[in-house]
Amino acid sequence: MSISSTAPAAAPSSHAKRGSAGPAVVAAATAADVPSLIALMNLLAAERNGLFIMPVDPVSGVAMLQAHLAAIAGNGNEAVLIAANGGEIYALATGTRGVHPARRGTLDIGIGVHPARRGEGLGTALMRAMERWAASVGIHRLQLTVLTTNAPAISLYRKVGFAIEGVLRAHAECNGSMLDEYIMVKLIEPQAPARPTADTGR
Repeated sequence: MSISSTAPAAAPSSHAKRGSAGPAVVAAATAADVPSLIALMNLLAAERNGLFIMPVDPVSGVAMLQAHLAAIAGNGNEAVLIAANGGEIYALATGTRGVHPARRGTLDIGIGVHPARRGEGLGTALMRAMERWAASVGIHRLQLTVLTTNAPAISLYRKVGFAIEGVLRAHAECNGSMLDEYIMVKLIEPQAPARPTADTGR
């Protein structure tokens, strides 16, 4: 599953929204979240604003997405994080690490926020949560692509420490036009795995 996609993230965090009666909680998506998750994905897919999210059938897609979340839970290879409150999902982020051993330290990230909730800090909260998860599973490189014209998204990524590494010419096609994208990267320090305690034989 990608956005341009549960693995456990770091401890869930709360993020207050403007005008909200309560905080949005950032956590790993679960099977119970799938119907609302699909609704958000389809809303974002219908925007055709450069997110390149594929729509999901709201009927047959439920079982498929629930099975996917179960398959990746705890495997350290993929994370699907959401920002939600009261059963409503406002934003999501996905992270998928490289499959080949030489690429295991790299994570590809995608993110989408409900149009009515943009500018409230949910994207920032999700990006920071994804970074914590990545560090916890030994990843050192975070990367994503973004249209060169998507100034709000570029600003968000810079805010959380990403830098433009290069330009991907004619990397995307939308509404008959070839579009350039930036590849943006952030290098992080992965957490060292816990060392096993010595067996004293006692």
